[in-house]
Amino acid sequence: MDAHRIAVEFWDEAYAKGMYADAEPDAFVARILEVAAPGVSGVEIGCGNGRNLIPLRRGGPDLLGVDPSRIALERLALREPGTPVLHGTQDDLPPGRRYDIVVGIQVHQHGTRAAARDMLRGSLERVSPGGLFALRTASAATEAVEAHEVLDEHADGGRTFRYLEGFKAGLVVHYYGRAELEELLADFEPVLALRAEYGPRLDPPAGRWAHWETIVRRPR
Repeated sequence: MDAHRIAVEFWDEAYAKGMYADAEPDAFVARILEVAAPGVSGVEIGCGNGRNLIPLRRGGPDLLGVDPSRIALERLALREPGTPVLHGTQDDLPPGRRYDIVVGIQVHQHGTRAAARDMLRGSLERVSPGGLFALRTASAATEAVEAHEVLDEHADGGRTFRYLEGFKAGLVVHYYGRAELEELLADFEPVLALRAEYGPRLDPPAGRWAHWETIVRRPR
């Protein structure tokens, strides 16, 4: 079974069991709304059950939600009927379609280094000239406390794990280094400078989550 299908089945099962059912929006949502003009066309890649998509849409941007988990989109429809969604990935968006804002919150780390970076590049290609790309993604400073195997480590700070135990057992996750992200985003202008964000794990075993956050603009 390929890595994409494994991930989709994982998230289908997680959402069916109530994943993020009562979760508050990520704090990054408020930072996006500070710079996103009301009514602009946009898309959230990996919208899940809408915990971030719904408050983003209520705050102004006219966002389409995209997610490969049918269960997640069913949960979203129950929370906010009528929300425009696409069941699939960004590759299923209309060819050549670009948006005033593209949002990716904790989705661009899924898969191998090559797959995660290809997803990130694909999202950047969807941004219109003058448009925004808002990214929150996994940092290599994360403490991987569950049993895992290291698939790769690179000089740019990036590293990739396959989890063997715990909540993410079976999943492959890429953790970005600062130099890696700076290189991938080099053609865009910073609106919110790349920043590290840290937080404790709320579930055992103990450890520290680490993420990168940034908002960038495609030059006109």
